[in-house]
Amino acid sequence: MDIQKLQELGLTNNEAKIYYALLELGETKIGPLVKRTGINRVLIYDTIESLIKKGLASSVTKENIKYFQAGNPSVILTFIKEKEKIAKKILPELEKIRQSEEGKQKVTVYEGIKGLKSAMANMIKEIKIKGEHRVFASGNMAPTIGDYYHLYQKEKEKKKIKTLVIYDESFKKNKEILKATYGNIRFHKMGPFPTDTWIYNDKALIVTYTANPPVAILIQSKETSDSYKRVFDSLWKKTE
Repeated sequence: MDIQKLQELGLTNNEAKIYYALLELGETKIGPLVKRTGINRVLIYDTIESLIKKGLASSVTKENIKYFQAGNPSVILTFIKEKEKIAKKILPELEKIRQSEEGKQKVTVYEGIKGLKSAMANMIKEIKIKGEHRVFASGNMAPTIGDYYHLYQKEKEKKKIKTLVIYDESFKKNKEILKATYGNIRFHKMGPFPTDTWIYNDKALIVTYTANPPVAILIQSKETSDSYKRVFDSLWKKTE
């Protein structure tokens, strides 16, 4: 038997080795356990105490000599059920902590071309199939990240992500980039600007391509994301 299976049930490495040895040896003194497991005598005593507490071992003294034996393997089920009870008790508290943490605003900074690619790739992963995102587009993404732009567009298309894009009116002449962009594109007179703002899920990703190196700032905040969505949707309607 692979003792790793016992470890998967919640026993430590030493507990699994010693318990398995006790099953094989039956009632035994410390010497045979040391020989069978190769574990230090002091560690064996400590580990057996731990097994006894779990109901997986017992000891008896005969003529001033201590003997040990394995507990019934079915006790493992009781041991697991006890852990399950503890888990059920603390789950509500853990869930509250998780929800509280999710509600907090988080900011992540990505630097350089590799950082930008990582931010964009993460965004694609996090948006569900047939999900959507919005972008105030500067038009600087394609010339900054090169061939990855086309790969990024293909990944969006593969997941059928609904992309709503607003460019400044001056970008209409960039036919090649517009043709390569997967999404619903509209134009609004905003004036040239160096940043993209991507809005998706509960996040807003602000990318500045003209920084040295280029930088992307990811804000995880439902309030912030919703605010950007309202501004975007308002302009989107005006471009109809």
